[in-house]
Amino acid sequence: MVLPSVATAGPKGIVPRASADRYPIHAGNDRTKVGAALLSPAEVSKAFSFYVSGSCLIIEVALYPQKDEARNVSLADFSLYLAGTDTGVKPSRAVAIAAKLPQQSKTTDEVIVAPSGGAVVGPHGGHIGAEIGVDVFDGKPIPVSERDRAVVEAELIDKGLPEGKVSSPVAGYLYFPIVVKNKQSVLRLEYEENGIKIVLHFSEKP
Repeated sequence: MVLPSVATAGPKGIVPRASADRYPIHAGNDRTKVGAALLSPAEVSKAFSFYVSGSCLIIEVALYPQKDEARNVSLADFSLYLAGTDTGVKPSRAVAIAAKLPQQSKTTDEVIVAPSGGAVVGPHGGHIGAEIGVDVFDGKPIPVSERDRAVVEAELIDKGLPEGKVSSPVAGYLYFPIVVKNKQSVLRLEYEENGIKIVLHFSEKP
């Protein structure tokens, strides 16, 4: 018997911080400011009932449009890049991430990334560079039932970045279907709006 999904509503997102510069990584232009934070293992554990880091990389992102200027938000506007590649990874929807939850939710050789950072600002905008620390998560396997997957799907949907037309700050999580295991990988998040890109850089500790 297939259990019905308990996720029926669209993303509600999370409360955005006071401004984009309250995030460890931020960038922007005259129309939109973007703040982002790569969730640490502890933050993922607090945000979700189940361990989901084995299925995706989670980035908290917030958009701050110019006052009273509406824009359309879509997951397709975001791309995540690894160092040395020109191919971006698009965020996945909650149903796809929940379906990928491993039979064992924790593995002993998984590499976890966590951020810190510093700023670079230019005449037409700015960006924050963030160092990513790498650690190995050592935990015992925990089986994932289909009911658990449904619960995770509901949580992922609820806290995901809301899509659609917005004219005020909005925030939520992006779920990228990758687990970073290469210790030399550098992450770059791009947000594209009407052909104009805002780039947020992550760099890793040597």
